[in-house]
Amino acid sequence: MKLVLVVRTDLGMGRGKLAAQVAHAAVAATLSTSGTAAHDEWLAEGQPKVVLRADDEDHLARLVGAASAAGLPVEVVRDAGRTQVPAGTVTCAAVGPAPVDAVDAVTGELRLL
Repeated sequence: MKLVLVVRTDLGMGRGKLAAQVAHAAVAATLSTSGTAAHDEWLAEGQPKVVLRADDEDHLARLVGAASAAGLPVEVVRDAGRTQVPAGTVTCAAVGPAPVDAVDAVTGELRLL
């Protein structure tokens, strides 16, 4: 089981902002899958996760579409606009938690952040 967090690298977010956005995605994914067998198994395995990069909004949108089409849990984070990016900006997404093979089939070509 694995949770993948994919963040846009074209926004110029500072490290703290980027960390907060990734945390939003991880929390959203955890809450949205709570009580499922996949979530329970992911917790039992130590909550494996990895942070990957998307080049821009289109790249992230294609990934989100592919993950949704594959039936994977997906959460998209849109910023509130209080600091570095305008309100509604899509900053990152979470895919999973789900079986490693299923997640890697969609995210396997992405680079580590």
